[in-house]
Amino acid sequence: MVSFDFPPRRTSAVYRVTNLTKHLLEHGWQPTVLTITGNRGDAEDPRMLADFPAQIRVERTSCLEISAWENTAGAGVRALGGLQSKEQDHRQPLWDRWIRSCGRLVRSCLYFPDDTVGWVPLGLARAIELHLQNRFDAVYTTSPPRSGPVIGLLLKILLGIPWVAEFRDPWYPPPGPWRRRFERALLQRILRRADKIVVISRGNAEEMERSHGVSKAKVAVVSNGYDEKEFDCLDGERSALLEPGHFHLSHFGTVYPNFSGRFFEALAGLLGEHPELRDRLRVNVIGFSDDVVQQCAARADLQGVVRLHGFVPHHEALGAMQSSDCLLVFLGNRDVARLSGLGKIYDYLRVGRPILAVAFEGGTQELIEEAQAGWVVNPEDPEAIKRALKAVVSNGPGSGNPRPSRPEFVEQFRYDRLAGRLAEVLNAAVGHGK
Repeated sequence: MVSFDFPPRRTSAVYRVTNLTKHLLEHGWQPTVLTITGNRGDAEDPRMLADFPAQIRVERTSCLEISAWENTAGAGVRALGGLQSKEQDHRQPLWDRWIRSCGRLVRSCLYFPDDTVGWVPLGLARAIELHLQNRFDAVYTTSPPRSGPVIGLLLKILLGIPWVAEFRDPWYPPPGPWRRRFERALLQRILRRADKIVVISRGNAEEMERSHGVSKAKVAVVSNGYDEKEFDCLDGERSALLEPGHFHLSHFGTVYPNFSGRFFEALAGLLGEHPELRDRLRVNVIGFSDDVVQQCAARADLQGVVRLHGFVPHHEALGAMQSSDCLLVFLGNRDVARLSGLGKIYDYLRVGRPILAVAFEGGTQELIEEAQAGWVVNPEDPEAIKRALKAVVSNGPGSGNPRPSRPEFVEQFRYDRLAGRLAEVLNAAVGHGK
């Protein structure tokens, strides 16, 4: 299992790879994990490794930090008198413009295919060493970031090991025609050489087939999911994060730029029409948020209602989900909504609280509707958002808000069951790769 992201680093990717890896043991596979040393400044949650099986070997290697070289080079240029003007200054000297143009070209080459390329030589060398010590039946890589599938491609070329390449998100094309051409060529090579491709949504599978010519037989959908054991450990006590005596509408996880759509505009409008809700409603953002959300929380008409809690460990987040009256999703990017499946949705479904999704059409919308778990409203329609908010809050807890009425539908997303599906894909890849 080649994964740049792995605990104790806490990124959105680690829950999937950690849970699938440990449950593969139940399906006849003995994984070895190859990941990086250190956390690169990300938040950490050491508890995620507390129940990780001891029989799974975790190998960590360093990652060459190219950004450190870039910063050193920039400091050297400034010491020599260059780059004294601001980049947005149209009157910057010709020397500065030339240096910046060269810098952008060099940076584009150095960070190909992304800023984790420094892991490729060290990760590849360690993977080969491990294979020579104890031959692997298959290699499984996950992306993003893109260093994982590059290591997988090189292992396939050098050693011929059966290879499953997972794409949790689409491979979005970068700006610039030359860079886009090189990245498309790399992606096509990866898709051709991999024995199996794993994606997390039907929309992404269709995109692989339509845009990249990958055969249906080669692509498998293994969705995100939830770990049942994490919910067994919840004690049912009300979360200390949430003030008692209020209706709590809570968003969990990172809020990316522009994902919240016009939600906060609609919220301000609702509070203006119904000021009595100011004392009753609390909108919690639990996790990292973009500047727009932080600015909205500071607005006079939203102060006290919108609460930013920042990062909390995953087990605390699950407790806060369980204590919330309604769970909130922001998915205001059309391409992401169409092709991706948010990991938090599966925890939401398992908790069983109603869901309000401010989201464009796509996999998340289909999942909520199929589970009969809540409302989905257009992120660009503040009036529709306002109506949905009013319906959510006026119903209140325990008064008939939508809840998943199909537990058998939700249970298919348990990670122990999804690992069985992944084991089938690995078995097929081994048969194909021989």
